Amino acid sequence: MLFATLVSVLLGACLFGAILVRIARRGDRLALACCLLSALPMCWVMFHFVRMPLDRLLVEWLTPQSGVLTALRLMYAPMTEEPAKLWILLIPWVRKQIRRDNLAAFALALGLGFALGEMVTVAQLVAIKDPRVLQMPWYELSGFILERNLTCLIHSGMTGIALVIWRCGPGMFVGLPTAMLAHFLVNLPIALAGWASLGRNHPFFAIALLYWVVLCYLLSLVFLAWLHTGSVKKLGLFMFGRAKCPTCGAVFDRRLKFAVNFGFNLRYERCPMCGKWNWTRREPSTPDAAMASDSVEKELY
Repeated sequence: MLFATLVSVLLGACLFGAILVRIARRGDRLALACCLLSALPMCWVMFHFVRMPLDRLLVEWLTPQSGVLTALRLMYAPMTEEPAKLWILLIPWVRKQIRRDNLAAFALALGLGFALGEMVTVAQLVAIKDPRVLQMPWYELSGFILERNLTCLIHSGMTGIALVIWRCGPGMFVGLPTAMLAHFLVNLPIALAGWASLGRNHPFFAIALLYWVVLCYLLSLVFLAWLHTGSVKKLGLFMFGRAKCPTCGAVFDRRLKFAVNFGFNLRYERCPMCGKWNWTRREPSTPDAAMASDSVEKELY
């Protein structure tokens, strides 16, 4: 379990950290690093110092089989995790760094930091509940690794909802509850499967929940791409940036299709201008987020 957790953390940090480094503007990097680090311990802190004491208090008032207690437990994660990711916004300097043109980067930093810390917390809780997992080879825990990495972007998407409503809409008093509602809706099918008579480990529910988590991941990816580029059609630009064709010299937006990826930088792809296939590297200085501020603002108003 320990090695599987290490693999999960390293994979998430490398994959989504690479996207964060690519979309981060130079002047925002210090604030982004502070946001990521501030969110790292918050899952563990909120679980042990907020959720568990609250649960013990509610158990004293309500019977463990109470439907009210079950419903309240479903609200634990949305009501504690979303504020936990955003506490650093209480610092004025951090608030000033967040603008309409860098919402995606800050959402990714806050969500990624929280998700990486959550990996360790969840692994600890799983090991306590079932010590047998400590003896399992790490590759038999591939489901844990996959799910935890998908949540990196899902957490970022929910944080992005709060940030975009805060900066481009009625404010955080609306943005935070909206993010909580999104979190609740994401968790609801998982909870319903757990309450079903067959249980969430039944093959039907296991497959259905996997598709549900993947769907939430894809929706978060599209949402963050829209925040960054101003268009839902530019997922390739969000993930891989721009490249310069070595044949014709044209700088073009990278696309998801018709390419062989070697990480987020090196690709074998077809130039949309001249039609030639070449090895390309990402252009390091292209301001691919420059259009995001105006585009997002126009669509929101």
